Amino acid sequence: MFSPDVTALALESAKGTLASLGMYLDVLILLACAAVLVALVVPTLRSRLRPMLAALLGTLLLGEAALIWFHVRLWQLCQLADPTTGLVTGGFAVPIWVESEKLYIWALIVTALALGVKRHGTELRPMLAVGAIGLAAGAVLLGRPFMEPLPDFFAQYNAFLSAWRSGDINMAYSAFRGAEASRLYYYNAWYMWVHPPLLFFSYGAFVVSFAATVLMVARRRSSFEQTAYRWARLGYLPLTLGMVVGMPWAIIAWAGDAWWWSGKVNMSIMMWVLYTAYLHSRLYLRRRGMWKVVAALAILSFVALVLTYITTYIVPGAHSVA
Repeated sequence: MFSPDVTALALESAKGTLASLGMYLDVLILLACAAVLVALVVPTLRSRLRPMLAALLGTLLLGEAALIWFHVRLWQLCQLADPTTGLVTGGFAVPIWVESEKLYIWALIVTALALGVKRHGTELRPMLAVGAIGLAAGAVLLGRPFMEPLPDFFAQYNAFLSAWRSGDINMAYSAFRGAEASRLYYYNAWYMWVHPPLLFFSYGAFVVSFAATVLMVARRRSSFEQTAYRWARLGYLPLTLGMVVGMPWAIIAWAGDAWWWSGKVNMSIMMWVLYTAYLHSRLYLRRRGMWKVVAALAILSFVALVLTYITTYIVPGAHSVA
């Protein structure tokens, strides 16, 4: 039998455990970021950069393990029950890369790529390490996935529990319908287990491509341009596939809303168009001065990627938390 009071107490206990672990994980991650930064700025310690990145990756993986445990607990605890019948309709399979965990998973991917990149690894690794530090510190200080996990999810689910406890059957049923729609069309939708990871992997590949482009402009070496192209090409396919997969999801989840006017959606399309233009511009790379156009498109594409991420938080729309 579904009990909102028992569920609420169990959730608070799980959140408390995650927060207790998070106090240590936050410190470990920030210390690892500081160690990577020291290895970057102290020339005599530059040879220690790779071990420091490995330490950062290890702490991020520890944090990811804690988040996975927490999501398993959510699956076990967060059930929906129809207030008119008392029957449980299902639980929440909340993906591990939504809301406050977006920046964290991106940091994890970029750190892994910084550690594992081989071609021009010595030159690329310092720039990628800067990106890894920024993303990891931002994930801990801004995203706060351990201390303030999944704020939108808990706002809705706690509202459902409160409505159930109120004794008002109409209010409880309305909250149930809203939570059930989120469960079916968002948290438990297979799109959410495919669409975001494809995009975040592509974002990681584009970070490597951007770093190689900057080195190409700074050092005027064609081998850096080739590396930038290969990583952009690697990221382009999952980006395209992720956007294609997201379209039927948007049609179903946001039926009746003009989601195609969302700032995030339009910025994503602009980013895709720019990366398409960049990849196609290489057909004319041997023309005089064309490398400057290719470099400009590569940099502009990455700027569009960053703006696409930021748009989620500053531009209102169906695909936004602004």
